[in-house]
Amino acid sequence: MMVNAKKVALGLILLLGSSLALAEGKVVVLDLQAAVLSTDSAQQRLKALEENEEYAALRTRFESLTADLQSFQKDAQKNAMTWSEEKKQEKQKEAQQLRQEYERTAQTLQGERQRIMQAVMQEMGGNTQKVLSELIEAENIGLVLNSESAFHATDEYDITPEVTELLNKANASAE
Repeated sequence: MMVNAKKVALGLILLLGSSLALAEGKVVVLDLQAAVLSTDSAQQRLKALEENEEYAALRTRFESLTADLQSFQKDAQKNAMTWSEEKKQEKQKEAQQLRQEYERTAQTLQGERQRIMQAVMQEMGGNTQKVLSELIEAENIGLVLNSESAFHATDEYDITPEVTELLNKANASAE
């Protein structure tokens, strides 16, 4: 799902790319996903997810499994030398089951978060494109680079916070 969010972001930048290629102006970097996910609307959606009872219970279970794994590892380091072969096999099986549940729980938590993030990226796609086009024109921007692709850029080249602010304003006026 994270790949889809990046594709949406890249698609929006590429849509603007044809006009950017011919334009003269300043060069900027943008982390489009961070800009969108930092908006008030996105933060409210992520907060709602965190407060969801099922998600909170799953997160608590994940934390419990993390503690169980750490405890299990300490016990194994401390006592493995004294365990019989039968006990070692039993403990290995127990550890494997614990790790599998841990991984399933982690994947479910991550999947729910990514689902929300993907939905926000898609919902804000139209506003994002509009805001970017207006900003590009207003500030005479000639090239927008994905911040992940830039080897180095100082904060003065990063328009991510500005895009977030404009998206917040656009979303507020739409409500």
